[in-house]
Formats: sequence, C-alpha cells, structure tokens
Amino acid sequence: MVVRFRWRKKADREARAVRRPEPPKPLTRQEFEGGLAAILSPVAALLFAISLWRLGQDLGLARNFFIEEGVLSHWQPWFALAATVAMASARLNRRSQSGGDNTPAEG
Repeated sequence: MVVRFRWRKKADREARAVRRPEPPKPLTRQEFEGGLAAILSPVAALLFAISLWRLGQDLGLARNFFIEEGVLSHWQPWFALAATVAMASARLNRRSQSGGDNTPAEG
C-alpha cells in the first residue's frame, strides 16, 4: 500500500476556503407587488368559495356555515371581500408587469 501526501500551496488553500455567501439583493417594488399579487389571488378565490358556501346554505343546498351570527354570517360581505381582494390583486399584478421603476421596496 502506498500513501501519498499532497502538499498544497497557500493560494490553493485560500481558493478552496469556504466563502460567505453574499447577502440577497433587496426586492424591487415590482418584485414585491408581483409576489403580493400572487398571494392575494388564491385568497380571493377562497373568499369567493366561502361566499358561495353561505349562499348555498341560504338556498338549502349546503349545511352548517361556520359563522352563525353577526355580519359575516351572510354571503354579501364575503362576496364583497372577495371582489375587493381580486381587484387589488389584479391591480398589483398589472403594476408589477408594467415595467415601472426598479427602486428597492421600502419598509
């Protein structure tokens, strides 16, 4: 059995040293708005489904809505919330794809 030692030069050791990764670049306003629009789209769909569930209970097609009393026990507020969130998502999506400025998002 032959054992060989390989002596590396100092430059080779420094080249193989573990370097810290660079910190991520801050999000631009476009990226932030696009990400928020991507999150709000399924939220709007969920709110619309809840409004249909409540409407179905009013029509006798569904059972036991999870809120029995108060303002949110009707289908209209759920539908209004769904429409508002969907419009906000569409507007954010349109703004994020319009090309606007590339300044970092504040906050």
